[in-house]
Amino acid sequence: MKRFTNKILLPALLLCAVSAAAQKPAAPKAQKDYVACFAAWDANMQTLQTDFVQTTEYDGVLISRSAGRIYYEKNGPKLRLDNVDGSKTVTQTALTDKKQIFILDEKGKEISTLSWNDWLSGQPNQALFDFGNYAALLARHKAEEFEKTGDEVILRLKPKDSAQSYALYVAVGEKDCFPRHITVRSELMSTTAELTDKKLNAALKKDIFKGLKK
Repeated sequence: MKRFTNKILLPALLLCAVSAAAQKPAAPKAQKDYVACFAAWDANMQTLQTDFVQTTEYDGVLISRSAGRIYYEKNGPKLRLDNVDGSKTVTQTALTDKKQIFILDEKGKEISTLSWNDWLSGQPNQALFDFGNYAALLARHKAEEFEKTGDEVILRLKPKDSAQSYALYVAVGEKDCFPRHITVRSELMSTTAELTDKKLNAALKKDIFKGLKK
């Protein structure tokens, strides 16, 4: 049996902030409007497919890079996380219903399981990993500032818990509020997830969640 580590989950689960929706709200004009617009995607999003690339740096030095694709369906909920190599070949898959996490090898054979709650409780930024629940994210954080850069707006969120010292930067489209990339910074450590080729509320393949036990 192959030895499993939870590294596959960290890059992809960080992308919970991609739980966005297909309807495009009116362009906000103030920070509070962007926060509300950002949170509003929850109610509208039914399915999501997006590629991601995540990099982690320490004091500006690249430590790791990972890439893959996420499939999410609110009904269930159901989530599939594929890690891919440089040739876009799937090397490992994680399937979860937010109860159990099933880890599959490149051939689709189950190699490990994890409890969603046990895993989530060990994460310092729990709201980040709760797909389709921006309300929880914003309930745990406060928006301190925002900055317009080109056609993006960068929201800077800080945890309300004073014991937490990280900062969260979410770059959203200026007109549609869709999250484009997310950065978590804590002292000299910085992790950024960039989202590309997003498909919102599109029909997913019927067997995309095959292997997720009922």
